[in-house]
Amino acid sequence: MSGGGGGGGTSTTVQSIPDELKPLASTYAQKAIGLSGQGFTPYTNQRFADLNSTQDLGIQAIQDRAAGGSPVMTQANETLMGLMGGGTNPYLDSMVNKAQQNVVGNYNNATMGSGSFGNAGLQEQLAKGLGDTASTMYGNAYNTDQANKLSALGMAQNYGNQAYTDAGQLLKAGQLQQDQAQQGLDFGYQQYQDAQNLPYKQLAAMSGVFGSNLGSTSTTTQSGGGK
Repeated sequence: MSGGGGGGGTSTTVQSIPDELKPLASTYAQKAIGLSGQGFTPYTNQRFADLNSTQDLGIQAIQDRAAGGSPVMTQANETLMGLMGGGTNPYLDSMVNKAQQNVVGNYNNATMGSGSFGNAGLQEQLAKGLGDTASTMYGNAYNTDQANKLSALGMAQNYGNQAYTDAGQLLKAGQLQQDQAQQGLDFGYQQYQDAQNLPYKQLAAMSGVFGSNLGSTSTTTQSGGGK
């Protein structure tokens, strides 16, 4: 309502809704009142995917390996302990003896052919040759044993971790299955949210009609005063 000037009159402007939109306005008001009194509706379906059987197998395999060990690792430990205990080639002594016999045989052939049998210098060379042969062969065998020990140490770790590696692959496969199941649960939850929001979207669509002033009219009534 607005006041006039010098004549003392007043004018009143009334905004009205066209008759054809009045049912929509009534429906809008009822829907808004209904939504304002609507309580919270919880989502009662499952929201997150459970662990699946493949993941259960992977977890169980890790628990079993950690608590009970591995037969493969037990055997590897036994082999490793045997190597670390200083085990040597059981044929090594016979191999050294045979090599020394060859040295003796060469000595005998040399002395008999030259008539120098019993020569002290040659006997000293023989003793040295026998000692060198034994030292070389035993030394090489020791080095080989040490290399085997180091190799076994590296292999044992791989044996021990293989069970965990297999269990890890089960967990990866199970994760793929769980992710797929989670997508289905997420879709169901999104459908629920869409259903919950639908009345508000409808209400917003209805209010848009009035916000655009579609078909609205206004009437101004003036009442004039005396001069």
